[in-house]
Amino acid sequence: RLLADTCEMCGSTGKCEVHHVKKLADLKKRWQGRRTKPPWVVKMIAMRRKTLVVCKSCHKNIHNGEPLSNKNAH
Repeated sequence: RLLADTCEMCGSTGKCEVHHVKKLADLKKRWQGRRTKPPWVVKMIAMRRKTLVVCKSCHKNIHNGEPLSNKNAH
């Protein structure tokens, strides 16, 4: 997935990084009961993966709690 060098959130190519969580269960527990989960949380839970390959701007937005850029949003 990392070698494809394509952001799994916005679809941009080049200079991708990996966002990693310790446990998927922690991610589910943290966002449980909220009306809307961020798109990256929904994607990680749906893929059943603790990692998400994202571009630098999406990764920054994930850590800052900001909405992801909508370059080619899925």
